[in-house]
Amino acid sequence: MSRNILTSLAALLPLSFAFGAAAGGDLPDPESASCDIRVTHEGGSLMVEGLAFAPVPASGSYAFEISQGGYAGSSSIRQGGDFEAGPASDASLGVVSLSDQGSYAATLTVHWHDGAPDCTRQVGSGQKL
Repeated sequence: MSRNILTSLAALLPLSFAFGAAAGGDLPDPESASCDIRVTHEGGSLMVEGLAFAPVPASGSYAFEISQGGYAGSSSIRQGGDFEAGPASDASLGVVSLSDQGSYAATLTVHWHDGAPDCTRQVGSGQKL
């Protein structure tokens, strides 16, 4: 009896690894809908852009929150709404220009209307939202 249990467990072990890799992977699947936050430097500014990507036409809603703090004070920006993305190109969900002085934090949450899993990304230099 115990030999049968061990044989069954040995047969199921590769499946558990495959399920764990599929369920817990941090990298987005290039064949599925995803989101990202792009941060670039332009002169004395940081450009923070929320992006959505869909391999086929898709729609959804988003919330984009950015905060910045420094010697001159702090600011907070929240924007959101509906959008359409794809096929196979980035859809810009908003661009914010920040001073490159001080700290910042940005969070993007995308809810896909077609039932794809929600996507959340966070970037920043230390300040919490």
